[in-house]
Amino acid sequence: MNLTKSKTAKIAAGFVALALAFVFFVTPVTSNAQTAEELQAQINSLLATIAALQAQIGGTTGGSMSSYTYNTDLTIGSTGTDVTALQTKLVEAGFLTMPSGVAMGYFGSLTQAAVKAWQASVGLPSTGFFGPLSRAKLNSTAGTVPPVGGTPGCPTGAMYNSTTGAPCTTTPAPVAGCPAGALFNSLTGAPCATTPVTGASEGSITTKLAASPTNNANVRFVADVPVYGVEVTAVGSPMLVDRADLQVSVIPSGGSAQNPSLFINTVKAWNGTTLLKSWPVTSTTFSKDSSDRYHAIFSGLAVNIAQDAVGTVTFTFSVNSISSTDVVRAVTVQGYAGNTQNIRAVDSAGYQSYADMSGSANTRSHTFKSAGSSTLTVTLNNALTPKASNNRVNTTSGISKMIMEGFSAKSESGDSKITKIYVANNATTSDGLASTLYLCAGSDTTCASPLGSVTAGVSTNAAHGTAYEALFNSLSILVPQDTTSNFLIAADYPTTVGGQMASTSLSTNSVQWEQPDGSTSSSTPTGAIAGTDQYMGLAVPVWSILETPTPIVTNPSFSGTATGTVVAKLKFLVTGNGGTLTKPVIEDFGLCFASSTQTTYTSAAVNCIGAGDTSFTSRVIDSISPTDATVGDGGSYTVTVAAVLTKASTAGTAVSQMNTIWQMVATSTRATIGGASIRQTWNTGDWHTPFSATLQ
Repeated sequence: MNLTKSKTAKIAAGFVALALAFVFFVTPVTSNAQTAEELQAQINSLLATIAALQAQIGGTTGGSMSSYTYNTDLTIGSTGTDVTALQTKLVEAGFLTMPSGVAMGYFGSLTQAAVKAWQASVGLPSTGFFGPLSRAKLNSTAGTVPPVGGTPGCPTGAMYNSTTGAPCTTTPAPVAGCPAGALFNSLTGAPCATTPVTGASEGSITTKLAASPTNNANVRFVADVPVYGVEVTAVGSPMLVDRADLQVSVIPSGGSAQNPSLFINTVKAWNGTTLLKSWPVTSTTFSKDSSDRYHAIFSGLAVNIAQDAVGTVTFTFSVNSISSTDVVRAVTVQGYAGNTQNIRAVDSAGYQSYADMSGSANTRSHTFKSAGSSTLTVTLNNALTPKASNNRVNTTSGISKMIMEGFSAKSESGDSKITKIYVANNATTSDGLASTLYLCAGSDTTCASPLGSVTAGVSTNAAHGTAYEALFNSLSILVPQDTTSNFLIAADYPTTVGGQMASTSLSTNSVQWEQPDGSTSSSTPTGAIAGTDQYMGLAVPVWSILETPTPIVTNPSFSGTATGTVVAKLKFLVTGNGGTLTKPVIEDFGLCFASSTQTTYTSAAVNCIGAGDTSFTSRVIDSISPTDATVGDGGSYTVTVAAVLTKASTAGTAVSQMNTIWQMVATSTRATIGGASIRQTWNTGDWHTPFSATLQ
């Protein structure tokens, strides 16, 4: 060490000792003749002198650190100028206090703790290692360390500034769980302030049994069973409900009360759907009092309730499963009768308030029975199952996640957990088989988040009567008792599916599920759980009906042998997907008039009068737009077709059919796209007019 610097340090240290001696020995003698203000002024003056000497010592030993550049990683055991410079800044900012007589320059455990505190204050990982991140942070601020409490020389809790000797105005360090303005700690439920909050008021609570959950004499599930609810009203102040002392009775059928921990494995508290806290139950969770009552205190609820508002705390139990050979258990819950202060809350002034929830009027009773069996019924969901249609195949990637089928699963008698689903992979040729199948929730209409996927099956399952079958295995999909869950099956198809306009479909052959008692059951649906055929091509026409007008009766006089006519129109949109589309002509449409005594159209009710019958006098393109001979890929034609049915003037087949209601039906369409002529006879179920009035 430099001799001059050593002498300066010794002189300063000696002066500090003399100053302290003055404070502790001279002051008591003269204090009787001085006022408190004068004494405080002397102390402040001495502290300022000490601080000035400390600053002088810092200046002679380390120089100014405000522009110091840190180049070395520092950790436990490091020494040298970088350590001294770092310690000096940490002391000035209040993160580090060096013990008396200990020289700077050695990186020890105290310095490590100070570095951790500084790192946390500036958003760095709090490791205590002064490495590249820390050096970059401090170098970027020209060596300035933000002070603890906001004032250099005033660490949290300090009464006087270690640099100037002036009184410190300190702010308590933030407390975990107590953000600014919070009345109560969100982690512990304790008041955030040790003194009453400005404007705080004393309050109290009133409680009553919540409407939900109700008594349940037929509990057949084991996880998070709602058993008890307390409705709390805050009176006169915001209130924080932080504790409940609950009395719990568990009695096996034909037996005596047992320690609830033998049956209950977890207790949870909820505020609506928000989980407040969870308590694993051990053999020591419940205490037994002298009256043989079991109870447990559940604290740390931290439910904030605004003044004059109402809040609810609901408790749930998760229990050990009851097998089919085990006995049922009666479970009752109430506030602990041995402590009438069994519900506790804290007001904004920090005072506690209590309420009593004991007694039969505040008891909920439940009977936990054997989980037992369940029935799962699987049916086709027509609303979710796409109609037959034409689908373009991408020549590079094929088709991805095309929705093929929708089905519903309803669970009765108990909960059902679906574990396996067998799906048939059908096609007119092997080139039309799907490559990958997906199981999705019914609400996931694009199958963006599959519940499961599987490589499409090519195995034979004689039991299900299919040559190609895929198995969704290792599923765990819960369908709660008395609820229905909807599902979709989607598929990827290879490029080969489009080579021959192949048709393909999927069907759900069997569903396996786990019953509440753990046993396995399966069902092969008796009805067809199958999607409709989907037609694939490299270029396809896509048809849709735009209007279904009421037939126009131009001459409704059909009585006797008089003539009469019925005119009907249908409007279509056809779009080319994958190639050039040729303008349709009237011969591309199969049109019929159908008579029926029914009021809705079904294919069985159609009695078509073909074009060869003289009563079918005309069919024409009523209008078409555009009139171009062809349109490119993605282009469309809007086509209105019309047909006229005439009643013959002489007796015959046509006359005998003119005795009921009528509609016009389009039985097929055809389009030429990419040079290929494709006739469509599928998805024509709604290609018809409404029925006319009876024409006689």
